[in-house]
Amino acid sequence: LKDKYPDLIIYTDVALDPYSSDGHDGIVREDGVIMNDETVHQLCKQAVAQARAGADVVSPSDMMDGRVGAMRLALDAEGFQNVSIMSYTA
Repeated sequence: LKDKYPDLIIYTDVALDPYSSDGHDGIVREDGVIMNDETVHQLCKQAVAQARAGADVVSPSDMMDGRVGAMRLALDAEGFQNVSIMSYTA
């Protein structure tokens, strides 16, 4: 897309709920406890993958604690200082 439309700004959604059987934002243990830190780690991996694929803005739509700061650190560590983060929830 960027080859054909060089001024295009690509926003992506960072979330795990589309991939879970229960639709929850977080990774859930068998006893029902939501594993915040493990979820944030996976969200960071997803944000970096999206940046590698050409995202200009990654947009976490989950509600995990600390995810925006962690994503910023992960993106910066991989050289994506110019990729923005737009957090939102419904």
